[in-house]
Amino acid sequence: MLDLPAFAALIKRKRGEKRLTQETLALDVFGDPTRKGDISRIENAKQTPQEATIQRLCAALNISNAELDPIRTARPHAAQLDHIPTLSREELQNLAARFEVENPFDQTGAALRDFLTKKAEEYRSYKSVIDAIDERTKGLHNLKAAAQEAAERLDFAEVEALLSRVQEVEKEIAAETGELRARNALLRGRVEEAYHLLYDAADSFAIIDPVEPARRRSHYGRYFFEHGFRYGGIAHRKLEDLLTGAAIIAEPLNKEIWARIQNNLGIALQEQGLRTSGAAGTDLLAKAVAAHGKALTITTQAEHPVQWAETQECLALAEQAIADHAATGDPAPHLRAALKHVESALTVYDPEHLSYRHDNATTLREEILARLAQT
Repeated sequence: MLDLPAFAALIKRKRGEKRLTQETLALDVFGDPTRKGDISRIENAKQTPQEATIQRLCAALNISNAELDPIRTARPHAAQLDHIPTLSREELQNLAARFEVENPFDQTGAALRDFLTKKAEEYRSYKSVIDAIDERTKGLHNLKAAAQEAAERLDFAEVEALLSRVQEVEKEIAAETGELRARNALLRGRVEEAYHLLYDAADSFAIIDPVEPARRRSHYGRYFFEHGFRYGGIAHRKLEDLLTGAAIIAEPLNKEIWARIQNNLGIALQEQGLRTSGAAGTDLLAKAVAAHGKALTITTQAEHPVQWAETQECLALAEQAIADHAATGDPAPHLRAALKHVESALTVYDPEHLSYRHDNATTLREEILARLAQT
């Protein structure tokens, strides 16, 4: 069986090496330059070419049997993700093509191994959720069977209770399916597609609970945070969009959820700011500080001491990031603000009961004090 993504990547690379346009290659292969669309679809793994077309492509691009045979006979399998250090360069390239990486043939072996190691971690988490779907559908079948038995007894109250639960489970399954589709999209680097899938999955719960879409968006945000942390790109911007929308939904309905979302939004904005140069970067970090500040209007020390301390620590990190940003002229005011916030956090972080948080905050305070001594 032809490994279509690997074949597509090979055709695209070979055409680039020969400096051929898609029109020129279409003329060579099909005798018709207007069929460049077929070349495009082949190069993007959207079209499986017939054997005669494969042969003409290989002839036009000087692709040898030695290059083509592994693509014909060794379709990459998930098991390869457990043996990345031992894979050949050709296997690495073909496996990377399964994840729709751009130009795997142009990357070093080390870069491919690093990329695939990250993808393997993503894949295992994703696969474990797929494997759990069967248990969820078994539970749904049992609920429906119980509803049928209650109907036989003319126990309509029990039927209603069971069918209500069936509706909830079916909605959960639909949302999980959307979530899995989004994670599938992220495995292939399709961030925008994943965003729309998760957006729709979250909003489908509005009929059950008006604030649930906000909770779901905030929950789904972790996929964009992790993807952006691993690979950069637009994931953190989409996370900002997701959380901003969640905050708008939650604010009039549940202030505590709104505050948690604001804190998560601050973290997302900080990640963007750290990766953005110039004034745009410091603007994002200032927005992060503002988001954490909004959270503190609800998350008070008296009512939520640990969450309050966590937000204070987030503020310290955001102010420190502004101080360390290349576009910041005078870091001292931000360092002093960072010190104030981390010392506030340490009033709650008990060294005995919250030792991990206490140790991290203490280290952060020492870093800030060292930076202040240098200014």
